[in-house]
Amino acid sequence: MKKFLTSVLAGTLALSLVACSSSASKDPQSTSKGKVTIIMTNGKGEISKQFEQATKDFMTANPDIIVEPYSVAVGDTVNIFDKLTASGKVVTLAMMEPNSVLDKYKDFGVDLTNEKWNKDTVYSFKNPQGQVVGFPFAIEGFGLVYNQKVLDKAVGGTFDPSTITTRDKFKALLDKIQASGVKYPVAYQTEAWSVANHYSTQFINQDSDPSKVVAQMVDGKFDFAGNAAWNGYYDTMDLLASKQYNKYGERPLGQYYDDAHLAVGKGESAMLFNGNWAYDSLKAVAGDKFGLMPVPVDNNENNPMNNKIVAGPTQVMLINKKATSAQQEAAKKFLNWLVDDKAGQDFIVNKSQIISAFKSNPNKVNNPLGISISDAIAKDKTMPFSTNYVNAAEYGDVIAAHVQKYISKKETRADLAKGFVDYYKTKKK
Repeated sequence: MKKFLTSVLAGTLALSLVACSSSASKDPQSTSKGKVTIIMTNGKGEISKQFEQATKDFMTANPDIIVEPYSVAVGDTVNIFDKLTASGKVVTLAMMEPNSVLDKYKDFGVDLTNEKWNKDTVYSFKNPQGQVVGFPFAIEGFGLVYNQKVLDKAVGGTFDPSTITTRDKFKALLDKIQASGVKYPVAYQTEAWSVANHYSTQFINQDSDPSKVVAQMVDGKFDFAGNAAWNGYYDTMDLLASKQYNKYGERPLGQYYDDAHLAVGKGESAMLFNGNWAYDSLKAVAGDKFGLMPVPVDNNENNPMNNKIVAGPTQVMLINKKATSAQQEAAKKFLNWLVDDKAGQDFIVNKSQIISAFKSNPNKVNNPLGISISDAIAKDKTMPFSTNYVNAAEYGDVIAAHVQKYISKKETRADLAKGFVDYYKTKKK
């Protein structure tokens, strides 16, 4: 996700509250004769130039619509939207992170349930009432990122991630990797966002609707200590962070992000826990092929959680209830353009290297980890992006501390469960 690439991208794109298009200096609420003007905000600052060009292409195809695009600075997801709103401007189409849609901006968007593009994707973002409020703009995913060359050598052929359907099979794979000459198969990073926001949210996918599990947790009705999926992921974490398999096992807590990517990129280790965004670091060190596989949760090979990558929208687009009906219709045209028009499809995948949420988009990203996710989407081998259903900042501040203590053996599994219980007590309204 882009917020984890801030250290790489910051400095290259420092955008302030200025529009990406020259038209932004005009009154955004003005309407020329026979035309409607809409403001759009882009939550992915690293594609600001591509976004601006896309709005120009859209306006060429729709001369009755004037679009004024504004892009956020990299690493600052909704700041541009807040600034525009505070200045009295009405943003018609806003791109933001899904967890903010369920919290801070829960009353912002119109109901998009009846839009035709919903039939072309499983990633439409819904509110707790079951209404589609978010257009899935960017799909990302996470799991175990692996070096194909290292695993091919370990298995004596072409490694197929779909063969690892249980924790025991995963452990056997780690043993094969060691037997092939790799001392530490795993380079396990323990940054707060990794161990909490991502790894420690996977268990909520035990229900096809993660919001139901979240509701149980908030209501104090979820038995963490006795829950099989919750425990299962920490049983697997025990392998990933162990002295036997982990490069950093002797001192598991530390800032290992860069070193872990170097280790896997060079083939000194076989895998790490991360997402498709990790390829920016991996490609800098080697031309090796990389893939993404699920994190096994138990030894039931029929458990779908063992066979699916966590994937989903990390940016969604909402249409403002306060926009005029004409502006709302113009925004809907833009969303349909992104799905159905060749130029819109090209903008998302080829120009921006973003994984499309829509089956009808014929394009594929060049990023091999993105290709792994695209293939999983095509095979219905994904489960919801679990981070979207929690407060990521609070998980990083509160839950991460417990998980890190658990990894360093300063807390027991029971202590960790209590940490979750205590946190969710603070969420009960």
